[in-house]
Amino acid sequence: MCACGSSAPSPSGETPAVVARVAGVSITQAAFEVRLQSTLTSIAQGGGPSANAAMQTQLRATVVRSLILDSVIASEAASRGLQVTDAEVRAQVDADARAVGGLSTLQAQLASAGGSLAQLQDEIRAQVNEQRLEDAFAKDRAAQVEQQLAAGTAFATVAKQMSDDVNTSSSGGNLGVITAAQLAGSDPAFAAAVRSQPVNTYSMPPVHDAGGYDVIEVYAKTAASWSVRHILVAAPTPYTVTSRPAWFSEALFVTVAQLCGAGQIHVYVNDAGANPCSGAPSFTPTP
Repeated sequence: MCACGSSAPSPSGETPAVVARVAGVSITQAAFEVRLQSTLTSIAQGGGPSANAAMQTQLRATVVRSLILDSVIASEAASRGLQVTDAEVRAQVDADARAVGGLSTLQAQLASAGGSLAQLQDEIRAQVNEQRLEDAFAKDRAAQVEQQLAAGTAFATVAKQMSDDVNTSSSGGNLGVITAAQLAGSDPAFAAAVRSQPVNTYSMPPVHDAGGYDVIEVYAKTAASWSVRHILVAAPTPYTVTSRPAWFSEALFVTVAQLCGAGQIHVYVNDAGANPCSGAPSFTPTP
């Protein structure tokens, strides 16, 4: 992964206050305050405390780290031509506004929940960048799965090593017998692939279904049932940050560690815990 790009100047022409830099990309005080307020709002909505001084420091450290991780994600997304644009963020806000009867209504609803339009825009930007990048990484990982299978590695072995389906990976990806009735209630793309797949073959390329990228093997079938194994590389739709696959998190954290080692991450706030490059920090999903 790469970290590239530059921070935008403030509308007034003044240099914005900066809380951190990641490979030359600035994270502004304004962005930090928006993300911090979102976190505090979420805690308040959940009935949790937010006035404790030690907790405030911990929260500020978490927010700095989430912004650093988002900067890494945005930079890699940009390098692949996937970064969400300002126009796309505005379009999503406009769609949300239309759904509730107008922008003023949306702003009022956000305010009543302790939020703001800036927080919504921040959430959209972080969410879309991560979803697009995770999807791109999942495609690459699915291609690696098929390369291993093509090289002769047993399907069950690859499933145990690579599948994100925690319910079947330990059994070599075995879904067992799927009846016609069960298949009718499955994801349409998955169901179509199972019906059309010849026995003792697997899908090439992987099937893109609601769970992500599925390599599907039919190892037996009757007139009304199919015996199926699969290897799922997670890229779920809809995507949530809290369901971030472990292999994707690892790729992000490795990049952060590399940037830290190269002296490319700097934190300038003194009340947000230790610098994330010191020790072995835990980078959490975006609040």
